[in-house]
Amino acid sequence: MASQNLNVSTANSGAGDKLRDAFIAVRKMFHDVYGISSSYTDALDISGETFHVSTTQIEDDAVTQDKIANNAVDHDQLSGRYTEKAAQITSAGTVALSFSNVGIQDVVLGGDHTITISGFKTNSVMDILISGAYTPTLSAAGSPTFNRVGTSEYDNTTTNILQILCVDDDATNPVFLYAIAPYQNDDTP
Repeated sequence: MASQNLNVSTANSGAGDKLRDAFIAVRKMFHDVYGISSSYTDALDISGETFHVSTTQIEDDAVTQDKIANNAVDHDQLSGRYTEKAAQITSAGTVALSFSNVGIQDVVLGGDHTITISGFKTNSVMDILISGAYTPTLSAAGSPTFNRVGTSEYDNTTTNILQILCVDDDATNPVFLYAIAPYQNDDTP
């Protein structure tokens, strides 16, 4: 419902809305603001109603990070880049892995591979479960820099976890840190 004008006219002119009519208009606007779905009647009791705003009523640029309450977003609302695992890929040759919609990729190397990653964002971590008796090489668009963290190298006799942190998602010169290590079932770190 659109806003209703309350005609207050000028003091003591008697030309404005009658008091009852003005309060009915105010109640109708509160009925709408509080998102009450029942049709309006003059006798409708709206006390105890909780204010809510439909997202269709909020301008796209009106919600900012400081307006989101702590812990208001949980795992179910996160993008697939943080929650999804892609189906396993077995490939010989170049493997193109996009992290725009998934957070974990599972690759079985069927030959020496160049693994080209895309869909990365600064501060995002991309996980690749990787196995196969071949040598992987990392690549991305532009002139990427890949910096290894630690001394572990790919072990082609078992499954490894390759974690890649994007520290700069510049389209021309992206920068990544990565660590790779074999993993095994062990509940005693």
